Amino acid sequence: MERIQKILSQAGITSRRKSEKLIKDKKVIINGKIANLGDKTSFDDEIIVDGVRIIEKEEKIYYLLNKPTKTISTVKDDKNRKTVIDLIDDRKKLFPVGRLDWNTTGTLLITNDGEMSNRLIHPKYKINRIYRARINEALNERELNFLNSNKVFINEKKSQQKLTKVDTKTYIISLHVGSYHHIKRLFQIVNKKIIKLTRIEFAGITHVGSLSQGEYRLLKSKEIKWLKNLTKLNK
Repeated sequence: MERIQKILSQAGITSRRKSEKLIKDKKVIINGKIANLGDKTSFDDEIIVDGVRIIEKEEKIYYLLNKPTKTISTVKDDKNRKTVIDLIDDRKKLFPVGRLDWNTTGTLLITNDGEMSNRLIHPKYKINRIYRARINEALNERELNFLNSNKVFINEKKSQQKLTKVDTKTYIISLHVGSYHHIKRLFQIVNKKIIKLTRIEFAGITHVGSLSQGEYRLLKSKEIKWLKNLTKLNK
């Protein structure tokens, strides 16, 4: 027996967080009764979500995508723009792990494993993200030192990152947070504008050297094991 929100994520319906919203919205029924947060169930029970019955636990699958520009990091888009899920030739209920902005390219994980997805984006697990950013104007020494200090705040929260200059206007940024437009806002602090942004690594997984924009592949077993170790799902 597991909590209903965990069962829904295991079934590939959606992430655990979104499952909780479905439950609060009274769209989940267990054996004929409206489910409540914290209710425990199993795949032997009749579970209906938004009018559709869950038949069985869905096999977990994990993809690595080199996200191209002009794609949305969502399952569906109300403006009919291309989503990252549109790029994956798989009929399972997949969703991206976190998000990259419309014109940001690079490493993005796609899965149906709601529990792993939640842990990979949760601040508690301090999952590392590495970006390559080209900006409109080089940072001077004072600006670079400031962004590498412990005095940087974004949205009133301390932001700790490591910036390394790789050429005149290009920097590698390593950090553990993935809030909306975080890298963009980081450079805005010192009045700089991003020209091109690519995520080159997420949770130790990278597309670099193996995937062109828009290409994807299944994660290798050793990569899945690595992610489970990072998120404590191997216990």
